Amino acid sequence: MHDTNDTDTDNDRHDRDVDDRQHPVRRADRPRRRHRRRRGGRGRTPTAGARGPRRPPWLYRLVRDRSGQSTTVGVALLLAIAAIGVTAVVALGGSALSDTQDAADIQRTEHAMTLLDSRGAMAALGEAESQRVTLSGNADGSYEVDSDSGWIRVVHHNFTGTQNERILNRSLGSVRYTTGDTVVAYEGGGVWRTQDDGTVMVSPPEFHYRDQTLTMPLVRVTGSGGAAGRVSAEVSPVSSSKKVVRVFPNETANTVDGTGAPYDDADDSSYDNPVENGTVVVTVHSDHYRGWATYFTERTEGNLTVDHANETASIELVTLKGAPGPFDMPLVGDAVEAPSVAQQHNVSDFTLSLEPDTSNSNAFNQLHWSMYHQGPNGQQFELHFAGQGRCDSATADGFTKGSTELSVSVYYRHNSSAPSEEWERTLSDPHLQSRPIHVDCSSGAPRLDADLTSSFAMEYGDIDIQGSDNKWHFGNAIKDQEAPGSIVFDQHDEDPGTVTDGNSETIDFVINHYFSRMGPDFELTVDAGPGGSQNRVSEELSSGVLIYDTVDGAEFIQFLHVTENEVRVELSG
Repeated sequence: MHDTNDTDTDNDRHDRDVDDRQHPVRRADRPRRRHRRRRGGRGRTPTAGARGPRRPPWLYRLVRDRSGQSTTVGVALLLAIAAIGVTAVVALGGSALSDTQDAADIQRTEHAMTLLDSRGAMAALGEAESQRVTLSGNADGSYEVDSDSGWIRVVHHNFTGTQNERILNRSLGSVRYTTGDTVVAYEGGGVWRTQDDGTVMVSPPEFHYRDQTLTMPLVRVTGSGGAAGRVSAEVSPVSSSKKVVRVFPNETANTVDGTGAPYDDADDSSYDNPVENGTVVVTVHSDHYRGWATYFTERTEGNLTVDHANETASIELVTLKGAPGPFDMPLVGDAVEAPSVAQQHNVSDFTLSLEPDTSNSNAFNQLHWSMYHQGPNGQQFELHFAGQGRCDSATADGFTKGSTELSVSVYYRHNSSAPSEEWERTLSDPHLQSRPIHVDCSSGAPRLDADLTSSFAMEYGDIDIQGSDNKWHFGNAIKDQEAPGSIVFDQHDEDPGTVTDGNSETIDFVINHYFSRMGPDFELTVDAGPGGSQNRVSEELSSGVLIYDTVDGAEFIQFLHVTENEVRVELSG
């Protein structure tokens, strides 16, 4: 028999079934009761640690509330969520739409400014008298002409070794469109967009660098005033009689010291090309200097300097002196400069004509004459001629009297720890005019003609120094060292590889190889003697030709072309 406290009566179960059918949620929701079998009989009080059934979460109770409030609250929540969503969409969408409209406005302005740039160049360079351009904009933006905004400066530094020459120093002027924190400007013949402390070049300025030539047809803007909305701009040259002012080269400018031609305190004061000595520095001061700096680095490999405090960008280009070409022979102890020699084998012409010091037929007897270079780290080079004999008759091939002989030698050492590289060729018949190197007696006195970029064969091996070694500039070094039995020539594309003692190469190869190794800049100093050998050649009457390709780099400048072109811009709304 069961205790009534542990077992439901049939009536109780019936009542619950009826109630569950009427309220199905309550049945599913009703916590399951746990009946504990009481110890010690009926009426015993539960222990203190016993807990009642857990309460459902408040949201659950709210939903199952039979009072009718759940429907109203649910609808209110849905309406609130919808309202928040609509507000967010309107706010974010409106902002995005505004940003899109601003971007489209800026883009239209850039196109209009680029057209203004094109029409301005036509007017500045004399291709048209007047040009009109329609400039678009919105209600918040405005256009303005500023004749004094920005400046550009061109300086030739160290043109005499110590002095600087200011070639150009002029304001740029600009037409600018401003909307919010964005500025689009036509300046220096280019179009720039500046915002958020950054500048983008929309259209390049009139600054052109190619093949070591800098061309600057500077476009300066003058005018005044401003307008908003849809604006019309009229561009015209400032002077119809003189549209373009030539700045460099300029041989006819005034002689007053200061900015512009001629060079101040210089022997050759005219502004002419090629530009020699020192460096050429172009500096731009502008609100858009960051864009100018980027453009400089894209077009050249010169030394860029950016001064954020002063809002300037400067590019430095190194002047590139070319090959000497025809030259008068320097006196003993003086030198022929060989600047900017290109890599590889690029010497196309190196010839010497050595006239005698006297009109005697034996002027070249005991001849010792050389051109040498003393480079850094023990680098040494010497081209040496030694001869004896005299003219037997006043004919081209008359150098036949006595024991005639002509020796041609080349010595090179790359540094103080490198081996000696030596080449020599001795002619017993230097009177033969068919040889690239020979002696001519047409005048009755000997003259040495040497084509050093010819196929004249030179033999690799120790140079035979006869007599005193002081008749050579590097005689001691040549005498104390032996050329290695074989040596590898692989520094240039034209090099033959391994050369062994007794092998021959043309003097063209020998000269090209060592000139390239000494380059890009070196000097050939004249030496002779000593003693009677020093008075065999008249350097005052002698001459030579040296032609080669110069180094190819975007940091060099040989030719400069600068013109000043001024336009006036009038705005109307």
